[in-house]
Amino acid sequence: MAIEIAPVKKDTGLKETLILIAAIIILLISSGTYFYLNSVAAQKDNELGQASNELATLAGADVKAKEDELKLAGKDIADFKVLFENNPKASGFFTSFPRWTHPRVSYSGFTFDIPTRKVTMAGTTNGFQNIMQQIAILKKETAVSIESYEISNVNLSETGLVTFNLDVILKPEVTK
Repeated sequence: MAIEIAPVKKDTGLKETLILIAAIIILLISSGTYFYLNSVAAQKDNELGQASNELATLAGADVKAKEDELKLAGKDIADFKVLFENNPKASGFFTSFPRWTHPRVSYSGFTFDIPTRKVTMAGTTNGFQNIMQQIAILKKETAVSIESYEISNVNLSETGLVTFNLDVILKPEVTK
């Protein structure tokens, strides 16, 4: 007697079929999501690499531009330093001016010609004695900061005020 082996078909229930279909759908969705995210990640990595290269190029150009600006500023500073060191300074005059002026004489119309070191001004006082004292102060100051001086146009006004012009040539040390 021979035994016959034949496959027996088993009836699957509706519940098992739905579970199988749901598992296949979940598998397909998961696989699709995986491949989609993988391709997006590769694309974003590529964009990031391009952005990094662009940033490195721009940063290098920006640094070079800043270096060029700093070199230009350094050149301007060096030029200014040369001009400043070789240019006479009027500030020395203003520190010495109070030493050689009489307290009762007021000055106006101030002009300072730096290349010739000549100072021209108009003075006003209330008497000739103050002018004489101013001349004595100027004589003493010729040893320190005044090379020469000249008082001209001395006038007595109707109000009793004396006006005059004073030209002073300063020593070179005053403007250095």
